[in-house]
Amino acid sequence: MRQSIWRTLSVTLLAAALVVGCRQKETGSTSEAPKAAPKETPKDGVSGVPAPAERAVDLALAKLPLAGAVKEVKAKVLDKKGDDKTKGLVRLKVFAGGVDVGENTRWEVWKPGSDPEEQKPEMTAWATGERAVPPGTWDLRLRYEEGAICKADGWIRKVKIKAGQLWKAEADMAAPMQYIRIFATLDGKDVGNNAYVDVFKAGTDQEEFRPIAGFWTTGKQAVAAGNYDLRLTYDKDKVKAKAALKGFTVGGDHGIQKKTIALEKQ
Repeated sequence: MRQSIWRTLSVTLLAAALVVGCRQKETGSTSEAPKAAPKETPKDGVSGVPAPAERAVDLALAKLPLAGAVKEVKAKVLDKKGDDKTKGLVRLKVFAGGVDVGENTRWEVWKPGSDPEEQKPEMTAWATGERAVPPGTWDLRLRYEEGAICKADGWIRKVKIKAGQLWKAEADMAAPMQYIRIFATLDGKDVGNNAYVDVFKAGTDQEEFRPIAGFWTTGKQAVAAGNYDLRLTYDKDKVKAKAALKGFTVGGDHGIQKKTIALEKQ
């Protein structure tokens, strides 16, 4: 009788243990996170080319001396008084390739004949709004800049400003550029922002001259139109790799050019 009871009790305990074990195994299997799919790098090419900006239709070609990157100016004069009635007003928009680049362009007011290397401007402002300017005849310097290798500089000379009047103008500059995004792979996998890109003018002796700019992969970098040599380096988790790309061409449509480069271990 006692043996029968012990046998029954042993079987019951064994069955209970098996049930608990199975439940734990099932719970463990459902809690495992699915493996993330490998990140794919974008296809090479140009995207995001901006549409031409809206332009004023009531401006006339201004017959003013121009220099540098400024290629054309259209303007008109209106009666308009600002808060300081002893001054005139200037509203100057700047375009490059049909794209409004005012947020990255400053205009400076200079006395005619000034030397920019030795003297300072009378005032400076972003090309995004309206500013009061003392009456007189001035040279306006336009300085577009979106980074170390994306700049343009030009002049509009002999601009006459009168108190109680607004000089409203639009200037076109020669500033072709693109934003570039460089992606790097190692053993077929995207290394994210862990590779560094040095930029050289095409044909530069890289052992003798420093790069003209540098940035981390995946970041968006403004670059003036032209041909460049790129050098990539990677150093992470005791793994070193590098790559080089000769004659990389940057266009002038203000779009975003994407390029993927494969790294080689050292």
